[in-house]
Amino acid sequence: MGTTEDTGQAIFAYRAFDLRDHFPQPLETFREALECLQSDVAYMAAMSGEIIAYLRGGGSIKIPDDFFIYRSDNSIDLLGEEENDAICLAVEAWLLERLAQISADLSPPEPSRIRPYKLELLLDQCDANADETDDVCAWRDLTEVGRERLDECSASKKPL
Repeated sequence: MGTTEDTGQAIFAYRAFDLRDHFPQPLETFREALECLQSDVAYMAAMSGEIIAYLRGGGSIKIPDDFFIYRSDNSIDLLGEEENDAICLAVEAWLLERLAQISADLSPPEPSRIRPYKLELLLDQCDANADETDDVCAWRDLTEVGRERLDECSASKKPL
């Protein structure tokens, strides 16, 4: 991850939300979603405006509203359209960083070479030389379709 193209490949749509959900359609760019919130159609966007980026693969990222909503002591306002270029650049940089975090978090975990302590306790309680109970033999005799089972009670392989 590191370029605008990477962001475009990772994100397939944006969606703008206002208090009355006037914008149900997915949008191609963050700028389009921002312009929806800045439009006259948006209802109380400064109070309730949200933009969500939908990722390929089913995830989503809520873009912090601090990028496009100005808060002061007694007022909350959407930033003006003249600031959209700066907002889009800042969001693009933030998304690249966030996508890098997400891809790092989804890296395959390395298996532990040590068994967990509780598993060791459980294994210590087991007697590998103990005879199988009637319940275990009955469970092994249950019919299953399409599987081969090893029946240790009769010591033969039977396809089902």
